Amino acid sequence: MVTKEERIINPDYLFETSWEVCNKIGGIYTVVSTKALTLVDEFKDNYIVIGPDVWKETHENPLFQEDKFLYKSWRQQAESEGLRIKIGRWNINGRPVAILVDFTNFFTDKDAILAGFWETYKLDSLTGGWDYLEPALFGFAAGKIVESFYNFNLSHQDKIVAQFHEWMTGTGVLYLKEKVPQVRTVFTT
Repeated sequence: MVTKEERIINPDYLFETSWEVCNKIGGIYTVVSTKALTLVDEFKDNYIVIGPDVWKETHENPLFQEDKFLYKSWRQQAESEGLRIKIGRWNINGRPVAILVDFTNFFTDKDAILAGFWETYKLDSLTGGWDYLEPALFGFAAGKIVESFYNFNLSHQDKIVAQFHEWMTGTGVLYLKEKVPQVRTVFTT
């Protein structure tokens, strides 16, 4: 007989955030992209990856195909909340739902955002340069995306897990811990 402690509970939604979603720059790209097909087979469109919109000022991202009809109502709501996102598919095996976020609009609020992390978690960002600030704001924006998606599409009955890869996304874990504690978080490094 399986005890309550031994029972595996699968989430209804799995969000996975990385600086390397639709952005082929290192080893985490390989980690996330090679398991995507398996996760899409299990979760279908309830497996959602979140990455930075780093191609916004150049040309179209060859690893991403935008779909303006996918989660259209929620996208409009998210944009009204100040989230600048593109929703579509990651051009890899399994073609998971991908949300790319342009987090640069949070630059003007960075002092207040970082002060909040200091006051709540003692996260020291005082001497952080842009190589620290950009990822910290990306993680923050990814947390806001999960929060917005949850508030618009889901309920307290849904089981949600949000996985964040590497220090570049860690502020997303902290954001969700405070704002949406019912979303379970995983941090991998």
